[in-house]
Amino acid sequence: MNGGFVEAFAQIIREKKVEKSTLVEMIKSSLVSAGKRKYGQNAEFRVVLDESKGMLEIYRVFKIVDEVAEPAAELTLPDAKAIDKGAKAGGEIEVYISLDEFGRNAVQTAKQVLMQKVREAERDRIYDEYKDKVGVIVSGTVRQVDRGNILVNLGRAEAYLPLREQIRKERYNQGDTIRAIIIEVDKNAKGPQVTLSRTSEQFLRKLFEQEVPEIFDGDVEIKSIAREPGGRSKIAVHSRNDKVDAVGSCVGMKGSRVQAVVNELHGEKIDIVSWNEGQNEFVAKALAPARVSSLRFNESEHSVLAIVEDDQLSLAIGKEGQNVRLAAKLTGWKIDLITMKEIERRDKLDQKLQMDISEMYGVTPKMSQKLKSIGILTVQKLHKTPLDDLLEIDGIGEKTAQKLKNTAAETMEELNKALEELLEKEQQETEEEKPLFDESIFGPDEKEEKSEAPLTEADLFKDLGDESSGETEEGGDAAEEETVGEETSEEEPGGEEIEDEEAGEEEAAEEETGDDEAAAGGVLDEEAGGDDAGGSGAGESGDEPENAPDDESAR
Repeated sequence: MNGGFVEAFAQIIREKKVEKSTLVEMIKSSLVSAGKRKYGQNAEFRVVLDESKGMLEIYRVFKIVDEVAEPAAELTLPDAKAIDKGAKAGGEIEVYISLDEFGRNAVQTAKQVLMQKVREAERDRIYDEYKDKVGVIVSGTVRQVDRGNILVNLGRAEAYLPLREQIRKERYNQGDTIRAIIIEVDKNAKGPQVTLSRTSEQFLRKLFEQEVPEIFDGDVEIKSIAREPGGRSKIAVHSRNDKVDAVGSCVGMKGSRVQAVVNELHGEKIDIVSWNEGQNEFVAKALAPARVSSLRFNESEHSVLAIVEDDQLSLAIGKEGQNVRLAAKLTGWKIDLITMKEIERRDKLDQKLQMDISEMYGVTPKMSQKLKSIGILTVQKLHKTPLDDLLEIDGIGEKTAQKLKNTAAETMEELNKALEELLEKEQQETEEEKPLFDESIFGPDEKEEKSEAPLTEADLFKDLGDESSGETEEGGDAAEEETVGEETSEEEPGGEEIEDEEAGEEEAAEEETGDDEAAAGGVLDEEAGGDDAGGSGAGESGDEPENAPDDESAR
């Protein structure tokens, strides 16, 4: 053997992380398998291997017998002496075999056997190393992405992150660093033995253990986890130490601890809820951010009816029912949501369907008195009463109590059907009365009808009044304009035009008849209604006849 053997020997140990002694036994076993393939399955061999010197020798071993029964492993004494003169009967003789004598097929067989044993040794090593690490977060490098499945290099082993265990919308490329939790180590798997997950609830728990020292030390305990990977998670925490705030320790200063977990999960929202032994308070907190008005528990069906205000219903349900779904998983209760208006309507109808215990089928008057004596007045109450409480009543045996419970259950089914029918009927009536759309969203009708003022004589002769007032202004008598302004301020709207028109008619009459100034003033006093303002206006306008010829010529 040459130095190439020594180098290959060291490379296998280095890459496959196989023990030296284990590799030596593998090489010997593979060469023995190749020899048996060449010389027969009953042939015996001895392999001498010195890895430090690169020496490898193979010897075929024969037993010396008087009569040969197995030619592949036995020789007679004469044949043995022909090989080694010192051979003795009953002993063994070794014959050196060169690798060239094996042939190509035998060498190929030796290679396959050696690789198979190396793989088996590697799988055993990986299994022994990681079998106790289930539930531990490991970090690795993305080696290959095939149809969404990721092959992760962990250093001493390869792990497999299937698509179903990946957070939705996450994308990884070759060479990216990834953290995940080990959920399975399979010794007999055909591919990678270590299976990873990023969607497991245990992964979220371990992340908080790494970020929150109080959880790692045991002062704070994570009671339950409800998770929808990539969307939202809820965790319930409880403090074993009165001096430690469970929720505050998980949130951290300015949310630093919980934000580190959110960043690792690529923006997954996390709600931290304080765990409480009282189921009423715990369920109410689990439905946060919605505010719960009251809760009604049904122990027999392990369900709870959460009553909320109308404006809190959408918060309690969450996006696509996510909030109530996570709350139910976190608390372990089946949660139904209903509004205050709906529960009031349901209770009102349910009150109408209350059946007296004496009206139930199979209940005698004597039995009815016994049941009423312990407070069971209705069928509904009997249905909720435990069987053990009925057995404590004198004269009621196990069979009778069971029969009462069965009858009550059947009666309740009929009553519930009737209640559902009433609710459905009332809902249909409400929908029929409800308009096609809510007109109030359009706001009040801003379009208002404007009342039209009645048409007056002033409106009809407005244009004529404007012409008359314009002629008066051309005359240049400022005193007359002032007088007209004072008169119109005390009269109804539109009086100015009428006054101007009448003044113009009087001026024309004065020119034709040649009346004196006192007559003109009297006419103005009569039209103004005889008040003081009208009188003063007439006195001032008494100078108009002097200017009348100028006005006439102007016209």
